[in-house]
Amino acid sequence: MTTIEKIKNEHYWFITEDTLPNLIKENRLQPCLVRCSGGRFTCPAQDVAHFVAIIDASTYDYVRDVSIPAGY
Repeated sequence: MTTIEKIKNEHYWFITEDTLPNLIKENRLQPCLVRCSGGRFTCPAQDVAHFVAIIDASTYDYVRDVSIPAGY
């Protein structure tokens, strides 16, 4: 089972800290949707941890979740 299939079937399209490294190994450019309290954006899987760290360091925003966008 690929990481994408695991994310779809076991995690209902949501990416966890455990599945992110495997997703990056399989497809580092896989688009990911990051939802924050102030909005949402897409970025490649390889950049998710970097952007989440920046948002977490902010006192004004937080990450709600990270998922695979519809259509992928």
